[in-house]
Amino acid sequence: METSQRVHFFEIMWFKNDHDIINKGHQMYLIPLYRSEKIHFEGKQGCVLAFKREYLEEDDKEFALDVFRLFNLHGQYTSLHLDDDSIETLQYLNILIEKEYQNPMGSYLVIKSLLKVFLLNLIRASQHGFLNQDIHQKRVYQFIMLMDEHYKKERRAEFYASKMGISEKRINQILKEKMNKTLTQLLHERVVVEADRMLISGELTIKEIAFDLNFEDPAYFSRFYKKQTGSSPEEFKKLNACL
Repeated sequence: METSQRVHFFEIMWFKNDHDIINKGHQMYLIPLYRSEKIHFEGKQGCVLAFKREYLEEDDKEFALDVFRLFNLHGQYTSLHLDDDSIETLQYLNILIEKEYQNPMGSYLVIKSLLKVFLLNLIRASQHGFLNQDIHQKRVYQFIMLMDEHYKKERRAEFYASKMGISEKRINQILKEKMNKTLTQLLHERVVVEADRMLISGELTIKEIAFDLNFEDPAYFSRFYKKQTGSSPEEFKKLNACL
């Protein structure tokens, strides 16, 4: 999956190395939305489970918050070692999810329910007390939701701070602590992610993309994009057209 696609998914990378005696060889990486970590696959066997936020949003908000916190436990991503009981349960659930996914008569609701049970078992296995409220993590979750709704029109820290009822300085402190990035950096990343998606799809011209992302001047959009990525929109589009 290309980076511009991956960032729209929560990803669970589950590796098993038969030569790793410690921790029974099982290690799991949990990569949250809008991140694309470079995990080394060499010499590892395992699977990847990826799902969009829509699989959580119809559930209660407390569950969605617990999942968000689980994936962001260690900052950019979470790395977990699992005990034998957790491994056995999660392996069984993973088999059920895969069978339902591959079934021509498979149901979205069944997959969603199995995924929820899988994630609840992960939360329990993490042994880090996710059910206890952390106001800072809640603020991060709140900001991510607001950013996804408003990033095309609003890229001022003042707007998000006002919506959240805290100061610009405080929201930046929280985001820096929990995600190692400022509010502006996260907003810029989100704009680039959407720009990449539209450039790859080829449905809009670069000028149309600039206007869709609320840049009044396409030339300014091109300068912004190159500053963030190191290449121009034209270069990125040409490179991906050749893939």
